[in-house]
Amino acid sequence: MSWVESAIWNEALGIMETFVVTLCTWFFLSHTERSIERKAGLRFAMLCLYWAGFTGIIFWVRDNSYINLALPVYMVVMTEAAGCFLYNRGRIYRFYYFLFPLTIVAVQILIGCLVLGYMSARWGTFVFDYYLSNVALIVRQLAEILATGVWAVLLCRRKYEEVRGVWFAGLFLPPIVSAFIIFSLIFIGNVFMQMYGVFLIIVDIFLLVSMNFYIWYLFSYQAKNKKLEAELEIWRKQSEMQYRYYERVEAQYLSSRKMIHDMRNHLQAIEALNDQDAAKGKAYMRDMHQMLDSFGLVSYTDERMLNIILNDKAKAAKELGIGMDIRIGEICLGHVRDMDITTIFGNLLDNALEAAGRAEGERWIQVRADGYHEFAVVRIRNPRCENGAKGTDNETRHMGIGLDNVRHTLEKYGGGMMAESSGDEFIVNLTIPGCVSGSK
Repeated sequence: MSWVESAIWNEALGIMETFVVTLCTWFFLSHTERSIERKAGLRFAMLCLYWAGFTGIIFWVRDNSYINLALPVYMVVMTEAAGCFLYNRGRIYRFYYFLFPLTIVAVQILIGCLVLGYMSARWGTFVFDYYLSNVALIVRQLAEILATGVWAVLLCRRKYEEVRGVWFAGLFLPPIVSAFIIFSLIFIGNVFMQMYGVFLIIVDIFLLVSMNFYIWYLFSYQAKNKKLEAELEIWRKQSEMQYRYYERVEAQYLSSRKMIHDMRNHLQAIEALNDQDAAKGKAYMRDMHQMLDSFGLVSYTDERMLNIILNDKAKAAKELGIGMDIRIGEICLGHVRDMDITTIFGNLLDNALEAAGRAEGERWIQVRADGYHEFAVVRIRNPRCENGAKGTDNETRHMGIGLDNVRHTLEKYGGGMMAESSGDEFIVNLTIPGCVSGSK
């Protein structure tokens, strides 16, 4: 390859890098959790603006010594502006918007230092070489793409929660293997590139990078399927609880109609017994109260889905011989999706029921919830079971996959969970920020 051809390739690869950095930035931004909805045209316009400014700094002021400062500053400012305006203004994401461009700059500096070191080792001093400059541009762009891929995996780590062990390790294997192959092609194929050019090498690198993106897509697709399966299972449980709840509401309605129909006879019987035998009259009235209580569904809270869950679990506890004490103050969970309420309270109460059912001695569950300032605070207590080592089995069950789902669901709303053992009890405390009807 002639000196002129190498110079042309150098310009072409420089232009290509402006596209790569711009697309990497937008790939990174698109993988942040979106809380702002904007039109696609606006996002595309911002993409073009970012590329135009980036290209201008690269080619119009590249001979100026201030470019090494201007470029990182521009990348940080534009990434922050685009992220906060188009995607998410959260504090942690603003920190990510600051950190990502610095990662790209660090990768560029690292590759530049490696190439400079290679040149110095080869000739004993720095001598500009278009061939090595082109190699540096190719390797730098590959490193930028791979660094962006790692950022995307970190941002979307919840997607890959169900991808474990060897499968998750395999997510990082293709980029590592690709990097090794590319370095081998570049440094072993020196003679080939001098004779035939770098076109074939560039095509090989492009195909390797494309393969990496395809593998990441497959992992994302698999993780998304697993997440949808988990959500479908939650919907199924939620539907079952709602069905049982409304069955009981219908039974209550039919029973109340019968009760109203017979109420005149009952009142007459009570009056007659009170006149003849007051004790029998009181006993009759107690029986009437018990019968009315058996028909009713308890209204623990105004939160419809939570009330359904509490009634369902209270019924299950009664069937298992577990005493369930529930007191819900004035909390507001209107901003929490029904499915997420099911995930949080369904998992926790299922764990508590299982642990209480396996405990020795008195079996009980206590549920307390109330509003405190701008938070809904929930506490669930139950006895620790005594299988083997004290409380070991109970704690294992409480800290299983279900609890991981509860934590991740709470994190979506800025909430948190703390599980602790205290004496013979196991306690789970929740905090959920949001609208609170009243506070202490």
